[in-house]
Amino acid sequence: MMANEAAAQPAYENPLIPNARLRQMHRAMTHARMLASALPHAQRAQTAGLEACLVSTSADLGQGDLVSDTQTGAVVDLLRGADLRAVLRHAKFHAPRSARAGKPVAAVGRLPAAPSAAERIWMALGSAASLQAAAAHAKAHAKETDEAAKQSGVVTIYAQSREIPTAIWRKVLSFAAGQHLPVIFVVLPPPRNQAKKTTNLGTLSDLALRCGVPGVPVDADDAVAVYRVAQESIGHARIGGGPALMECVPFVIPSAKSPRNATADAIAGLESYMLHRGVVTRSWMQREAKAFAKRVANAKQLAVKGRAK
Repeated sequence: MMANEAAAQPAYENPLIPNARLRQMHRAMTHARMLASALPHAQRAQTAGLEACLVSTSADLGQGDLVSDTQTGAVVDLLRGADLRAVLRHAKFHAPRSARAGKPVAAVGRLPAAPSAAERIWMALGSAASLQAAAAHAKAHAKETDEAAKQSGVVTIYAQSREIPTAIWRKVLSFAAGQHLPVIFVVLPPPRNQAKKTTNLGTLSDLALRCGVPGVPVDADDAVAVYRVAQESIGHARIGGGPALMECVPFVIPSAKSPRNATADAIAGLESYMLHRGVVTRSWMQREAKAFAKRVANAKQLAVKGRAK
């Protein structure tokens, strides 16, 4: 770490959200938005306004954890640990505006897609059951050998609220609760460009509670709040506490003059929080952005040249 960055460190380090974690989250969210801006419009819009939901909920995941994505495309591939050059090689730079994004790039811990959303979620629950069984076996072995049992893995399932019918949601949530599965449901709001006035935001949290799963609505544009809920939910699941559901809800600003400005900006909010605490400096953020912009430009140039051959 550079000397001037170390000097900017505050005297107080929050143990719940270490400063290094905040910088990691800011870096990932910024990279996601910058990569999206380099993609064709049809692919760019898929993750608009979802940066905090996608990054903050996965920051505490490790090698033994699994992820089931509802989103596809270059931005999510990058967030799942895929190489930038591989991500851009799979992007469709010359596809029509209506074309879908390319298939997900392989990443460790990422569960495969399925023909339908319901099948994908049931597949993920099966994976959670396997992790649960493996953790039980490891715990029993640890008792026999006096070794410390490793923490169990968790499965994070991302979904749109209307991706599957309410009746199936009820079955899924009730099954996860009944089996005490180590699974975190992350309900994403619609991308900002697709958001419409709706009255059903937050209803899945209520349904989860009725099914025996803790359901927590959280501000989709507050990266710190999303992280805190995810941190607690993941930690609880690791020690056998069972499933949880996070419903990322965009809180609308009543005075907004246009739909584009109707919700807060997650990255700007995180930057303000970090600057106020002295976690980073403006120059650090500018250097990070400049360095990644150069990486994207170089990787994109190579990707486009490769497709032209």
